[in-house]
Amino acid sequence: MDDRGWFFFSGGPGAPRYGDDPTKHAVDHDSEAFVREVLQNANDQALDNDEPVEVTFRFVTLTGEEKRLFLEGLEWQDGLRERLESVTAADRGRSYDRLLSRIDDSEAELRLLIVEDRNTTGLTGDWDEDSNYAALVRDELYSSKQDDTAGGSYGLGKSVLWTFSGASTVVFNSFLSGDGDADRSPRLIARSKFPTHELTSDDVTYQGAGWLCRSKDTENGVRPESFWGEEASELAERLQIERPAVDGTSALVVDFRDPTRDERPDLDQLADEFVEASVKYFWPAIYRGDLKVEVETPDETVEADVDSVPAITPFVECYSSRFTEEEQLENAGDVAGLDIPLSVPPRADGSETPDGTVRLAARLASPADDDTYLNTVALFRGAGMVVKYYDQSRVAFGDRNFYGVLAAGEARTDHPSSESDEEIDRFLRFAEPPEHDEWESTENLREQYQRGFRTAIEDMFGTLRDGLRHLLAKSNGGTDALSDSVLNRFPIHGSGAPRVRNPPDLSRVFEIDSTSRFDGDRWVFSGRVEPIVDEYEGWSTEISLTSIGEDGSRYDDVAIETLSVEDEDVAISFEEDTVSVVADSTTGEIRFEGSSYATNENDLLSGDVGETQLEIRAELDSPEGDR
Repeated sequence: MDDRGWFFFSGGPGAPRYGDDPTKHAVDHDSEAFVREVLQNANDQALDNDEPVEVTFRFVTLTGEEKRLFLEGLEWQDGLRERLESVTAADRGRSYDRLLSRIDDSEAELRLLIVEDRNTTGLTGDWDEDSNYAALVRDELYSSKQDDTAGGSYGLGKSVLWTFSGASTVVFNSFLSGDGDADRSPRLIARSKFPTHELTSDDVTYQGAGWLCRSKDTENGVRPESFWGEEASELAERLQIERPAVDGTSALVVDFRDPTRDERPDLDQLADEFVEASVKYFWPAIYRGDLKVEVETPDETVEADVDSVPAITPFVECYSSRFTEEEQLENAGDVAGLDIPLSVPPRADGSETPDGTVRLAARLASPADDDTYLNTVALFRGAGMVVKYYDQSRVAFGDRNFYGVLAAGEARTDHPSSESDEEIDRFLRFAEPPEHDEWESTENLREQYQRGFRTAIEDMFGTLRDGLRHLLAKSNGGTDALSDSVLNRFPIHGSGAPRVRNPPDLSRVFEIDSTSRFDGDRWVFSGRVEPIVDEYEGWSTEISLTSIGEDGSRYDDVAIETLSVEDEDVAISFEEDTVSVVADSTTGEIRFEGSSYATNENDLLSGDVGETQLEIRAELDSPEGDR
């Protein structure tokens, strides 16, 4: 058996049926999400050299004879049309009905999007192995990444290619890097993702996925085989997906459309959106020279550079000066920064991990700045993709608006990464959910690391907020306006270059985690205190609430009305505005929650008035006097 055409696996009696591609519903699917996911996948496959990954988004429209030749190369009449008609007739594909009408209309244009990446590994490997090729054209919800610092770990990003295809069909043309099959390049195959369907012509039920390929009998059954060499080149030309003979992959999205829109935007609008999304999420990689992005329409080609999106300019300036020796933010445009510790717990296999830091920097806003992302912190790591613009509006006060960056892992420094940077990069990679838009506790973290990963992330964000308060405080550069929480967690300001520092005594004795928020008419808070030394006779902690004034200094105490702890063997006493909790040597951890007294609607200590903020301050004492 050696047949060229569309191949679909058939399902026998009792085989599972597929109503739709489940990954379509796993992430947001607007054009911004499309650009973000596609660029991340390309960036993750970068070759290990000093050259950047290059990505071109190329929009192509076909009508008349060009359209007919393309559909003929895609074997539309012989392989896809009947299947789409079957799905439509079964009421599982209303959008396919509209596609069929456009295909039949000789005057209607067919829109294609070709995503061409260069200086990447290409579709290496075989169908029956763990490989780039199998991950893209065979697997679902599976990712084959280059290394531990790659952008994602769920394999969902590739799903956007099919989601944005009105025909649920994508064609791939690739030049492979390395040895083995590289000299046989190019390699071409197409894949469709349909619901389960039946064909009246053969009365067979087929599973959803299909391939334009050569189907071959193997010892493991029939397998789709890609086209190679001259045959692949000839087919690529007919399908408008020719590419330079350099390492990388081109993906052609058939009938490109944005599933979130009722109307198709014109190509100039789409091109502008693609440029803006590229810079918004990948300006760190573009700025460092690791990524180059172009968007091409029939009329022009535009490069996505960091100067093309004014809203991103303040973040670029902040990142470029993150190791400045300046210790104050006095004037608009000033940048100051500090290191934030991150203690990664041991790996699941027991391997110890080094403690490290991430770099926080803030730039004081100017009235001339684009305020789209005002008072946010851009979070990113070595992959060079902004995971999130973290809203910290509550930290800003008066005219002290800002733009911030938190550069983590291999993005922290311009020098070669340390062992701790590499471990932090790995840790934060597994802290990203399928959408790659947060650093949080995930199932992947639970599988990869021992207990303590949630606390590590929460402590990092808590320290980030305290650090911002300090950087924005109007002071003489001393520590009088600085909260105890900041003093306890990290030394102030960087020296202009990465360095290794001894942590304060507190970090060697206790682990503290706390949060607070305003809820209706009172402040509520919770936290955890745990000694991290091996031996102790007893210990205590004092818990209080303190408001922070507009200059970053302590403003007033907030009286605590209730406090409860999980351990019944500890003693609790209320003393004015402080609550003391005393534990003996059998208590290894105290988890607590409580609330303040209710405030009046116009009280300055209310979370609904002004820019006033509150924090929880915890102090611990051992019998030996350590704190």
